[in-house]
Amino acid sequence: MADIEETPPSEQQRPAPAPTRVLPVQPVPATLPDPADLRPVGPARRWTWLIAGLAAGAGAAALALSLVANLADPAPAPPTTAVTVTGGPTTEPYTTLVDGCALLRPETVELYLKGATCTAPKHGADGTTSFGSWTSKDSGYADAQVEVMLSPFAESIYQESLTSHRTPASTTDAKIIVDRAVPGLGDKATLFYTSYSGYGRVTLWAVRNNALISVEYAAITSSGPTPEDVPRDVAEAAAIACAKDALGTLTTP
Repeated sequence: MADIEETPPSEQQRPAPAPTRVLPVQPVPATLPDPADLRPVGPARRWTWLIAGLAAGAGAAALALSLVANLADPAPAPPTTAVTVTGGPTTEPYTTLVDGCALLRPETVELYLKGATCTAPKHGADGTTSFGSWTSKDSGYADAQVEVMLSPFAESIYQESLTSHRTPASTTDAKIIVDRAVPGLGDKATLFYTSYSGYGRVTLWAVRNNALISVEYAAITSSGPTPEDVPRDVAEAAAIACAKDALGTLTTP
């Protein structure tokens, strides 16, 4: 019987081993991070220790991706408190008044009250009121009454004056033709043109700080056979000029 040669075990063919999946080795932190590292200094610092401590595996990988996605969201800003800025430059209250006949400039009297004479009672007992009255009979008739009053309630008196003028007594033949604000005159101003039995009169109130100015102006011409009102725009311009003059006399200490 022939001898059978035996192949050494080391030389026999063996099936190739199946490929194996090598997972990356994830470092595990030895200790938990310092609590100070959790401060919102920046997204990278907030989440580095968490990612480093994740175990290998699909579940751990999904959690890591979720945490990394949160890095796109900025850290919430600290709450802010709304600040309201109020105030600003304030005007000192007026304390002194000029004599009533000094409330209008001579140029204004010459233009709208030509040849007028002025009468002015003394200031109020406490020096808070100045009043002047001008009357002219040159080429007809014209009159203006200008008053300045100082009061901490000037704004309230101003509003009450407007309300009262807008509700005339039913027994008078008064009809309000114009009721309008006058911009740029004091803090606020309102002008009325009211017809009384066919003749017009302008009434104007203006307020600035603690000063209330009131003006009344009316004029009639006699150049024709019958007296006529001066044009309405002229009467309104006269009242506004008187109010500007009165406001110009106000001074602070």
